[in-house]
Amino acid sequence: MKTKTRSKIYLPMAVLFLKAALALPAAAQTTVPFEGTFQGSDNTSNLPTIVQSVTGIATLVGKFSSTTLLTVGPSGGTGTAQWIAANGDTIDTTVVGSPQPVSMSPCQVEGAQPDDSYVKITEIHTIIGGTGRFAGAQGSFTLILYHDKSMSSPHGTCGSFSGTITPRGEAH
Repeated sequence: MKTKTRSKIYLPMAVLFLKAALALPAAAQTTVPFEGTFQGSDNTSNLPTIVQSVTGIATLVGKFSSTTLLTVGPSGGTGTAQWIAANGDTIDTTVVGSPQPVSMSPCQVEGAQPDDSYVKITEIHTIIGGTGRFAGAQGSFTLILYHDKSMSSPHGTCGSFSGTITPRGEAH
């Protein structure tokens, strides 16, 4: 009888340990804030493609530069972006954006005049990987960009973003 009792105990215990071992990688993922501010320009001279080039400062990357390529239509745009950290590591994202006319910008667009008009662009960036410490990274963030429509192309832009990222080694 002891043999049957031990078998009945060992099997559930083995299943329990297996479940715990398989759940550990998912539980070990650490998402951290990813946020920052930027200034730059939107080049609209090759519509329907817009090239956004910005520089700024952000958590995890320090000073950065970023280039976003968007194909735009009447209701918004889709595309890709690459964010380059001060040390050269990159974060790659896919982008979905939508515009909304606004009368002013809360950030200072270089070269803007007091009576300029703006478009507020909300972009959702999904992190699909990167290089260096961001290889295999995951996450997403929302970017709010103010595009000065009164300036000739390239148009001045400024804005901010916030979200989360799961850095390399944490993403599974």
